[in-house]
Formats: sequence, structure tokens, C-alpha cells
Amino acid sequence: MHRKNFGRNRVLEPSAAYTPVNEQEVLEILDRHRGQSIRAVGRLHSWSEAILGNGVQLDLRRLDEVLLEPDGEEFVATVGAGCQIKRLLKELNRGGATLHSLGLIDVQTIAGAISTGTHGSGRHSMSHYVQEVRLARYDESTGMAFIDEVNEGNNLLAARCSLGSLGIILSVKIRCRAQYNVQEHFTESRKLEDVLAAEESYPLQQFYFIPWRWSYFIQHRCEDTGKRSFLARMYRLYWLGVMDYGMHLKILFLERMLRSRRMIRFTFRRLVSLFLIRKWEVTDRSSSMLVMKHEAFRHIEIELFVPRGQLSDALRFTKEVIEVAGKKDATLSVVNQRRIDDIGMQEDLEELQDQYCQHYPICVRRVLPDDTLISMASGEGQDWYAVSFISYAKPARRAGFDLFSRFMARSMSQLFQARPHWGKISPLEAGELTSLYPRFDTFRTVCKNLDPKGVFKNEWTTALLDADD
Repeated sequence: MHRKNFGRNRVLEPSAAYTPVNEQEVLEILDRHRGQSIRAVGRLHSWSEAILGNGVQLDLRRLDEVLLEPDGEEFVATVGAGCQIKRLLKELNRGGATLHSLGLIDVQTIAGAISTGTHGSGRHSMSHYVQEVRLARYDESTGMAFIDEVNEGNNLLAARCSLGSLGIILSVKIRCRAQYNVQEHFTESRKLEDVLAAEESYPLQQFYFIPWRWSYFIQHRCEDTGKRSFLARMYRLYWLGVMDYGMHLKILFLERMLRSRRMIRFTFRRLVSLFLIRKWEVTDRSSSMLVMKHEAFRHIEIELFVPRGQLSDALRFTKEVIEVAGKKDATLSVVNQRRIDDIGMQEDLEELQDQYCQHYPICVRRVLPDDTLISMASGEGQDWYAVSFISYAKPARRAGFDLFSRFMARSMSQLFQARPHWGKISPLEAGELTSLYPRFDTFRTVCKNLDPKGVFKNEWTTALLDADD
């Protein structure tokens, strides 16, 4: 018995697997397997080791109820752990509500989304808006499974992004808001300072750093009190046909069939911009405008969060490393070469030379600081920027991307305080990862209090939680 994740880079081989129909059945399963390792899985749209487990596996897709209630000027939704985001959005919309924050895709479950800090652009992550988490875990005194409603203090801050390490999430109570419209249009810029300056007018924007062209395509977004545009349906068809499928099919052809670096570079310098209609201002419902069909084609991804003050240097560094990875004769600038020397990664850079050609735009999204313990944007202070690197290479031909992702994670974590996304490729060692989070020790304490025997850990989370023991 085994299952593979979306990216085909992880294999789950549980000793037993269940799809319970209600909370009572979850408790019965926990009592039946007392003392064994137990993990929950969502829709497996994660590339990290967080989803692994060789013990008992619970798929909570049948726990998908949605209850929406008014809460002053906003709403609160109680959502079953296995409810997919796309279903949740439909149910909320029936009540005139929606989520505060939306990621690029809507196929994850709500429990999986908050457990790894899923985020959109221009707001906090989903985890920030969680008010209560119902957990199935064991009573230390009786050894029996029970339901714990976690809704305050450090326990709540830990449960908002827990990596599945506190217990089995049964439901989530999350703050929602009234449904709203978003206006968006595209422009292109060569200067990062101009891109960031536009955030004042377009706080929901995200942008794409285009490899080999080295310009920015900015997806300007802001809330709009106006009505849905007359051409909104046509815009959605444009996105679906031209961007979600047309551009991606072109990239798939270049990477998987033609496999020509020269053509990849030419395409990004000269042709990718042809897919973009600039300054076409369209207003549509937020839950339609803020998501993409990013799951349409199999890929693998690493996403690194850097503080705003480090973004400019981090993107210049990114450009130079991509050049080195994709060419035989490329070198770093004096400044960045000195940085590599200072952290002792020259041999790693030489190993990466000419081994990987970046063939997808680098997506950059701003995330406001989260009130959590270990979500990637946790902590007070600066906004964070998620810098995403994606490969569409077939699983058997990912060696170059593996080298690139390890180099970027190790170097950028040391140089720019970059935090890898918990749900994506996370190649750092446990000590390297946990050192990036000032409150990780508090998270460890909560985990030990709620799961003293560690039955809800897997090998990866065990290494994280025991890193300083």
C-alpha cells in the first residue's frame, strides 16, 4: 500500500490507512492504534517531508462540513479539516463571505493549508486568521483519545501552523470577511524599486521576475468597490487558455521535449511577453481573481521567504546564481562572490555551474507578518517576500533542480535570513531550519505538552523538534 504526492518526489507507505466519516470514528481509530505513529494527510499537494509517515494514516476528506456565522462586521467559519479550499470558497460565497487570504491554488484541504502556512499576496497567511483548532489527541492521564479545543495562548499560536505535530486536526475555526471584488492589470518594469513603490496603490499585487529577460511582470491588484467588469468572463478565459494552459504547454515543450537551453533563454527574452496583455483592467470576484490553475501540470517547487529589507540583494543574488547554473562561463559579481566565500560555499557553487537552466518565471509575493510561532512570515517587524522557484522537469530529470534548490536554500538562509516554505522543498538540516525561527523553542514546548509521547511526529518533524535536545 503506497501513495505518491502531486510532485512524485514523495512516497507514503503507511502500515494502515483510514478514511473516517466523523470525529467519533477518528477517536476510535486513535484508541485502536494507541502508542503507534499516526499522521493525517490532505490532498498531497506538498513536496516536503511533512507529509510522510510509515505508521497509521488518516485521510479526513469526509470531514468537510462548513458552518458560517456572522461575527460583527465579519464572519467566522467552522470548517472540517478535510474540506478543500475550493469547496470552502463556494460555501462561503453562498453566505456572501470569503477568506481573508488565498493561495495560488485551491485544491488543498484547510488543515493542510494552515499546517504549512499557505499564503497569498499582500495579506497575512491563512494561519494568521485561525481562531480555534479542534484536535484529536491523547489524554496523558488516561491514555485515551479525546477532543481538545485549542483557542488561546501559545497553544493556539502553535496550532495555527503545526506541521501536523500536535494531534489530528478535526476542524478549524477561521475568521472570514465579506465577499469583495479585485481589480487587476499587468505592466512590466526593469526596476524593482518601481515595482515595490506600486504596492501603495496595489497592496494585493504579486510580480514575476523573468529569467533571461531580467525584467518584472507586475500583476497589479487592489480591492475595487465597483461592479464585476463586463469582460470579466473573457478575462478568465484568457487566463485559462493563454496563461494557465498556453504558456505552460510552451514551457513543457521546451523543458521536456526540446530540451534546448538556447531556446529556453530566447523564449523568455523575446516570446513570453507576447502572452501578456498589458494594462487590461478587469474587476472580478476575489475568489476568482486571486487563484490560478497552477496544479494543472506536474511540477516541483522551492519557495524562500526573505524580509523586505533583504529583497533587493536577494533578487540580484538570484539572477547571478541562475546565470552561473545555466552557463559554463558565467560568474558572480565581486559582492556576491565575497558572500559565497564568507559562508564557505565556493565548492557548492562550482558543483552547480552549468547544471540547471531556470525555465519558469520566479513568482514573488508579499506576506504580512503572522501572529504564529513558526509560519514562514511569523514574528513582528518587516513584511516578508516569498520567492518561488519552480521546475517542470520530469521526476527522473530533476538532478539539476535538486542541486539548485539546495544551493539556494543553504546560501540564502545564511545571507538573507531566507526561510523555506514548510510545504515545499525544504533541503536544510533540522538545526539550520529551526535557527531561522526565534520562537521555535516555544513551539517545541507546546508539542511536548500536547503530544508528550511523540505519536503524531514523523522522522522529519522528530528531527526538527529534537534538534537541540
